[in-house]
Amino acid sequence: MLKENLVQNRPPPPIPKKLSAHWRPDRFCDFHQGAQGHDVENCFSLKIEVQKLIDADVLPFKNLNPSV
Repeated sequence: MLKENLVQNRPPPPIPKKLSAHWRPDRFCDFHQGAQGHDVENCFSLKIEVQKLIDADVLPFKNLNPSV
């Protein structure tokens, strides 16, 4: 998506003073320019951007369950 300019990466968020249980020092997020603490699989900001693209039919997804 970055190569196709569908999303733009964001500056890294500051490291919180109090780390949550979800913060992982061994994970890095390409969407947040390599920020430490999470990866793209667990990046809520990226998921929101992807959902916006799906809603706008920029990223088409077939419904795999025809009964839905």
